[in-house]
Amino acid sequence: MLTPRKHLNLDTSLLRVLSLILRELQKRGVCEFDKLRAFVIRRVGPDGELSFLPALDLLFLLGRAEYHLKNDTLEYKAD
Repeated sequence: MLTPRKHLNLDTSLLRVLSLILRELQKRGVCEFDKLRAFVIRRVGPDGELSFLPALDLLFLLGRAEYHLKNDTLEYKAD
């Protein structure tokens, strides 16, 4: 469960990183994995790398992203 704590930095939280990834995927449709990770690190800072993979996992669980191994890209899925 995602619960806020008193000392949680909202700028580097999982929900912020998730929203950045989702917005970028919605805008582009398809994005390379490394470029998306670099985008998150540039916007959030070095701590964004820690939340990047858990945010992607949550996107996969929600069915909003699909990974293409051949191209190493992520695709936004709008149901």
